[in-house]
Amino acid sequence: MKFYTTWTTVVAVLAIILPDASAQIENTIISRRSGISSTLSSFNNNIKNKINEYNSKITSLKNDMTSSLSSAWQTVTPFLVDADIGANAELASDVLDAASKVLVTVESTFIASANTVFSSVNSCLSNKTQASINTTFVSLASSNSQMSVKLSTSSSSYASTCRGKYGNIPNDLVNQVADRVQECLNNENNQQSRINSILNNYLTMIRQNYQGLTNHVRYCSSLGSVNSRTEVKKQIAACFKGISIYVGPIYKATLDQQFIFASVMLQLEAVASNNRVKECINQVTETYNAMSAAFGPVIDACLLNGQ
Repeated sequence: MKFYTTWTTVVAVLAIILPDASAQIENTIISRRSGISSTLSSFNNNIKNKINEYNSKITSLKNDMTSSLSSAWQTVTPFLVDADIGANAELASDVLDAASKVLVTVESTFIASANTVFSSVNSCLSNKTQASINTTFVSLASSNSQMSVKLSTSSSSYASTCRGKYGNIPNDLVNQVADRVQECLNNENNQQSRINSILNNYLTMIRQNYQGLTNHVRYCSSLGSVNSRTEVKKQIAACFKGISIYVGPIYKATLDQQFIFASVMLQLEAVASNNRVKECINQVTETYNAMSAAFGPVIDACLLNGQ
């Protein structure tokens, strides 16, 4: 509704500036508004769907990894009561408990990060991009309408010839601008695959981290049992202790680093997305304003000598 109201305001401004000759161009803007509005609406819906999709993905991953941690913990349980292994088995169990708690934080921070980056892109499109598009059309439509005024009101003996040559150009330029703006938006919609890749890669790294941790625990548990020989039980105890001293901290640090990396990449991509749209629309504006300005002298020459 906001987009429609804004476009209505744009058209009203044009009607005040050039009430007669701008009618055709205004009608073109109105007809093209629907397509651009639809693209922005589609982009908005796509972003909302992406937020829901990744919220679901991280929750599913958390549930999978919670189950995996629980399964690994069950392999440690028999060793907890053993006099030789129990203390170190308890340390390994604590690592698994801590990893399970971290999962809750990972889920909430991931959801917050995904929501932030997608919402940032969506906010830019919904507000700044709309403003840029409106400015583009007001500027171009005003100059193009002036061409139409010149052609329609000229008393030159060549006016009819010139209208035949150049009468459709102002409206054609507005249509071309609409096409290019549409391309800017469509291209940026496709560029969102960059954000998808960052989020998907991060999810993969989380899964690999937790699978690596649980595999280490299972390996220690598979070395023997509480009934194994003393030397084997020492090996199991040392393996569990290693999880507490080395393996657990390494996986925790790696997870922290990966989150920082993913967060930075998402922030950079949000900025890049905003800049891409802005630069694309600005380039369209500059190009077609220059084209519109260049036709002014051409029309003047035609009205003067028919060429």
